[in-house]
Amino acid sequence: MRLFCIILVIVLATVPSIAGKQGTVAMGAKLTTPQIVSVSASFYPYHAWLVQVEPGLGGGKLNVGLGGNYRYTIGAAIKMSLLQTWLLPMGGLEKNQTYVGGEFEWMFKGVNFSIGLYGHIAGTNPRRDMIFSAGIGIGF
Repeated sequence: MRLFCIILVIVLATVPSIAGKQGTVAMGAKLTTPQIVSVSASFYPYHAWLVQVEPGLGGGKLNVGLGGNYRYTIGAAIKMSLLQTWLLPMGGLEKNQTYVGGEFEWMFKGVNFSIGLYGHIAGTNPRRDMIFSAGIGIGF
């Protein structure tokens, strides 16, 4: 527990130096589950804070979290996410289902990778109560 607290203090102290600049917007495109193909718009309202909208063919996400990058070469984000499925989501999921969960994303030279875990919160007769999400994309 003590080691965790020390690491947390170090991370919080260095976040402003590696965070996205306040007021900046970043765009991206991603191949991801269950959305299939998506585009994203990320906004940094205050240093490390991140708000992201990610609509796709099989669903859409609204993300809020902490994230940033170092000279647009390496970066990471940890996000709380709300996921809504529509049309034909990937992975055998039904449309009109709502999930909430967390997602971790990391970036290297403009290519980003993400993983997430979501629990079902709304919609009738879900095929799965928990779903795993993974994606690869580019930022521009």
